[in-house]
Amino acid sequence: MKKSFLFVTLTLVAIHVYCSNDKYTVTMKAAIETMFSSVTTEEYLQCANSFERIASAEKDKWLPYYYASYTYILFSNMKQKDLEKKDMILDKARELMDDAFSRAPDESEIYVLQAFLYSLRILVDPISRGMEYMGKINESMNRARELDPENPRIYFLEAVMVLNLPPEMGGGAEKAKPIFELAEAKFNSFNPESPISPDWGKTANEAELLKLR
Repeated sequence: MKKSFLFVTLTLVAIHVYCSNDKYTVTMKAAIETMFSSVTTEEYLQCANSFERIASAEKDKWLPYYYASYTYILFSNMKQKDLEKKDMILDKARELMDDAFSRAPDESEIYVLQAFLYSLRILVDPISRGMEYMGKINESMNRARELDPENPRIYFLEAVMVLNLPPEMGGGAEKAKPIFELAEAKFNSFNPESPISPDWGKTANEAELLKLR
C-alpha cells in the first residue's frame, strides 16, 4: 500500500513538473516569436517586459534574462541618432545579461551576446571607444569559442564585424566572405538544445553571403 501511494505521489509530481515546464516553453516561444516580429518602440518594450515577467517567475533559468537582454540590444538599433538613449538601452541590456551570466556563467551564447553588445557600444563613440571595446569583443568571442566552437553565431558575428572594418584594418568583403561561409557550415550542422534555445542568425548570414557571391 505504501509503495502504491509513493508511486502515485511521484507520478503526480512528475506530471506537475512536466506541465510547468511545458507552460514555460510555450510562453517563451510566444515571446521569442513576438521579439523577432517587433518593429516599434512599444512592441520591443512590451516584449522585453514579457521576458522580465517570465524571469521573475522562473528565477533559476538564464534564457528569459538572455532574451530580455537581446530584445533591448535589438531595440537599441532603433536609436541610431539619439546616442545617449542608445547607451541607456544598452545599460539595461547589460544588467539583464549579468543576470543571465549569474545563472549560466559558462554559456557560450551569452558571451556571443556580450560581444554583440560591445560592438554597439563602439557605435555610440567610435573614436574614444574603439580600442577599448574591440579588446572586450575579442575576449568575449574567444571565451564563447572555447565553450562551444560549434556555435554558429560566433562566426556570423565575427564575419559581420570584419565586413564593417576598413580594408586597412584587415576588414572588408573579401576577408569577411570565408568567415560567413564558415558560419554557414556551422549553421547547417547546428541543432538547438531546445525549442527555445538561441537559434538566430542563419537567415541574416545567408543574406550577407548572397550579396558577396
